[in-house]
Amino acid sequence: MKKGVYDFRIIPLGKETPSAYAERVGIYYASTVTNAHKKDNGQFFTPLEIALFMASIGKVEKENLRILDPGCGLGILSITLIEQLVISKKKIKRIELVVFETDVNILPFAENCFEYLRIWLNERTIDFTIFLCKNDFILHNSIVLNNVKNSYEAYDIVISNPPYFKLPSDDERAVAAKSVIHGQTNIYTIFLLIAAKLLKEDGHLIFITPRSFCSGSYFRLFREIFFSVVDLQEIHLFNSRKSAFKKDKVLQENIIIKANKRNRTESNNTCTGKDLTISASSGISDIDKRRIKKYKYHNLINLDSYQKILHLPTSDTDEKIIEIFRTWTGSLKLYNLEISTGPVVDFRSISMIKSKPTKTTVPLIWLHNVESMNVIWPRNSGYKGKPKGQYITYEKKSLSRLVKNRNYVLVRRFSTKDDDRRLVAAPYFSRNNSDIEMIGIENHLNYIYHKKHELTVEQTIGLAAILNSRLFDLYFRTFNGNINVSATELREFPLPDFHLIETLGKKMNKAIKAKRLYNIDALVSEIFNLSIDLSIEYGK
Repeated sequence: MKKGVYDFRIIPLGKETPSAYAERVGIYYASTVTNAHKKDNGQFFTPLEIALFMASIGKVEKENLRILDPGCGLGILSITLIEQLVISKKKIKRIELVVFETDVNILPFAENCFEYLRIWLNERTIDFTIFLCKNDFILHNSIVLNNVKNSYEAYDIVISNPPYFKLPSDDERAVAAKSVIHGQTNIYTIFLLIAAKLLKEDGHLIFITPRSFCSGSYFRLFREIFFSVVDLQEIHLFNSRKSAFKKDKVLQENIIIKANKRNRTESNNTCTGKDLTISASSGISDIDKRRIKKYKYHNLINLDSYQKILHLPTSDTDEKIIEIFRTWTGSLKLYNLEISTGPVVDFRSISMIKSKPTKTTVPLIWLHNVESMNVIWPRNSGYKGKPKGQYITYEKKSLSRLVKNRNYVLVRRFSTKDDDRRLVAAPYFSRNNSDIEMIGIENHLNYIYHKKHELTVEQTIGLAAILNSRLFDLYFRTFNGNINVSATELREFPLPDFHLIETLGKKMNKAIKAKRLYNIDALVSEIFNLSIDLSIEYGK
């Protein structure tokens, strides 16, 4: 790499550390480009406080190091890591750094930062070699995704704040990674997989990413491959969605992960006795006071399961709830229940959706019709955008988009910022529209039904209630970091004994008939004999 030419506005100051200089350059650069440019390139610059924390967990005991930063930006992560390793490890003699960056606008600034790092290392008699690759990291390294040996260029450490954005299926990077992704994926997962493959067997990766990979069907294949290549060692969670990249006004639940490359001979059983350290802070400012706790690896992820969902408890209550669910052996499948997604896609059914009833229309239930334990239909408020027609035609061309008028548990696929809970469910009773054969359920709702016969009123109420409970909401939050609720996730939920669900439904139905107030969480705690207090003010 050619030596950088310092811009007179960002000349190194006195004995400024390389990391402090890189942050100052980053602040200056960010002021010169638009938010649209940063968004198009997936650029969210890492604050120095986070870079220092990530560097602090990059522990190695070697004289010669090979480090990779696959989406370097201004290089603050790799620069801070090297700086902290040199300060804490006196034995380091030689460092080789490989970085990738495709944004031509940022490259001159990055070169300045790496040149200052080289000077700083030279003063400490450390040999430093850097390779700044100006081509796409994924396309350059995609061959490793299909390599059974799991390594080409082996690195001791890979550190990264990769770009975050969804890749369309026809994107050349998605095509190159088609063997390891399913559907529309986020680009950061491909960065993670390639980085894992490029590690030495004793090497580790340190990434800050969204936590969306922890669950969901789109990330299932990623989890299967990723967890077969590395073992998670440390995870840090930010409880605030705004904190990690506050300067860029990014609303995203981010986590920092450290993972070690697996020995090729290790099986899933090898992880049984291993520990996984989880820490949490509200944001950056209190990261030094973070809550830290060790868990057994197999208690947070079942590597023998199909989904391989990763649970991330942040409190003693979360831990107790995960343990409760681990003792439950029921499931929708075991109880002959199925969950499906509403078949009415609004933009494909425009001609069939009506705002007023006719002799040939039936009810159409939308997301805004469903509140906790209550279906409000018809409803001409509570939504954004254009009016939502409350009826759909019942005719030959619409039959494939309708479902039988039966008792269902309706579950929102998306929660809103105003919802206290991620899971919002309500019982739908066929008796409320007893004169019709079919109904419409819009695509933003899931619906649960019995495969062989209609759910009873008590069963419908019981299932809806337990899904609305704080117990299920807190459990859901241990692995899902966004507002999406997929049918796949609900299908995998452990359930308690079905007779207890019916008992819950009977008690609530009795209260409803008597027009008495009820408390779902108090009833759940009582019926399921829970050792944690879930009682809060709740509904009628």
